[in-house]
Amino acid sequence: MRERRSKIFKLLCSAKNLSIRQISKLTDIPKSSTHRHKKVIEARNIYPESSFWETSDGLKYQRRLVIATILIFGVMCGAGAGKIRLFFKLIRIFTHVGISESAIRNIAKEIENKLIEFKKLHEAAVNFEKPLEVIVGADETFFDKIIILVLMDLASGYIFIEEEASDRTYATWMEKVLDVIGKIGLRIKYVVSDRAGALIKLAIKGIKSLSVPDLFHAGNEIVKLLGLSLNRKLNSIQIKIEKASAVLSILITLSKGPDEIRIQKLVIENLICEQAIIERNIIKYKELLHQLSISAHAFNIATSEMQTSAQIEILLKVIVRLIEEILSECGIDDKKKRLNKFNKQIEGIAALTDSWQVWVEESLNGYQIDDDLRKWLTEILLPYIYWKYQFTRTKNPKLKHSYKEAYENAELKMERHPLTLLFKNLPEWVSWAEWMVSNYQRSSSAVEGRNGCLSQLRHNGRGLSGNRLRALTAIHNFGLQRSDGTTAAERLFRRDFPDIFEWVIERMGELPTPRNSANSPMRLTS
Repeated sequence: MRERRSKIFKLLCSAKNLSIRQISKLTDIPKSSTHRHKKVIEARNIYPESSFWETSDGLKYQRRLVIATILIFGVMCGAGAGKIRLFFKLIRIFTHVGISESAIRNIAKEIENKLIEFKKLHEAAVNFEKPLEVIVGADETFFDKIIILVLMDLASGYIFIEEEASDRTYATWMEKVLDVIGKIGLRIKYVVSDRAGALIKLAIKGIKSLSVPDLFHAGNEIVKLLGLSLNRKLNSIQIKIEKASAVLSILITLSKGPDEIRIQKLVIENLICEQAIIERNIIKYKELLHQLSISAHAFNIATSEMQTSAQIEILLKVIVRLIEEILSECGIDDKKKRLNKFNKQIEGIAALTDSWQVWVEESLNGYQIDDDLRKWLTEILLPYIYWKYQFTRTKNPKLKHSYKEAYENAELKMERHPLTLLFKNLPEWVSWAEWMVSNYQRSSSAVEGRNGCLSQLRHNGRGLSGNRLRALTAIHNFGLQRSDGTTAAERLFRRDFPDIFEWVIERMGELPTPRNSANSPMRLTS
């Protein structure tokens, strides 16, 4: 129908004096249909831009505009059909496209189905001779009584599992993980998670891999213990100083005895001393958080030498002792045993380094290389790529400065090494090093970020259906791009995929036609 109208409109524009019979003959459209289409065209072209929607290019752009708007704002951002309908009214497209709320919802459902179809189609098309080696982050998020389980490859950001579940037990997790391992073909090297019993059991007993405590959650125990307590104490002391100073002013105004004034001054001095102690320990606490982050790395930040788990354990135990000193000096009671919780996770955090180094050695054993190249790869190239990776991805100014220094030192060390000129122009080794470095994952913060995104969509008042959730997973895996222009699927499977948005737009059905008369423009009601 739209193509017919486009042909008729083109003739009407080129030769306005043509009769219905002549137009019918030139377009090979029945005369009755030609007359009806001509009347519709004349009736709905009521705005200056309306004529564009009648052209062939206008029809294509109109289709792209409507589908893209509903995809981005409706499916991805959770905007309601009413708001999208209002937007279409404001751009005055309602003369040529049906934009009722039910029509918009139907288009949104069709888009979701196409997105899910795309994901299934291209996941099924991926075949590997050997399983993919991945590091996963696992977590659950809760929406009222709904539980959503999330399992993500931390290196690429690819989501393997993102679906509702009746519970979060080991059996449920195991069932879903085994299904993914069977479909895609995975070898999970280790699982990064909080200390939920089901997730620890999933890694150790179910997958037979290492369970790594999430550094983000472990560090959060320290933040809850010291950050909140120290700031409360500082605020309390500042209030006491203000009150004591006001009392002193009153005593001086009333010309009280020198002893009373002297005692009040001593009270203020003692409070100021307490304030100084708290402020000093706040600085110390912030420095400890910084030390925690720069200590738990595969390489020593000062020397770029590989660290062992024993060395990292020593560094983290020192942090524990310093925290105990702060607790004692500031009189903070660790009622919820948060420091003990952190202490119990030190061994698991440190174990990641040894496990990763074994993986490095296993990977190199697959190549026929001599000892000199192996040593250059592990002691020169890997630390250089590692600190470059850490420097480019962090946004914390203090950490960025520390990582920049480590990166520059590693770069200088590489430039001065006699074998660098021999090996530096081998792109396959740079690619290998980047892959290995991306697989050193200390935190499942990417999963936490995804949970936050889902939570925002869930709490916008419209909920999050199972179909919408699967569509969002497809967009995350195949549509969203990092700064280098790659999607999670491209990073994980190491191959290109069609543009998911173009694929969906090409396969969408015809847009609905408007029911309202063009002579009665719709009121802008929400």
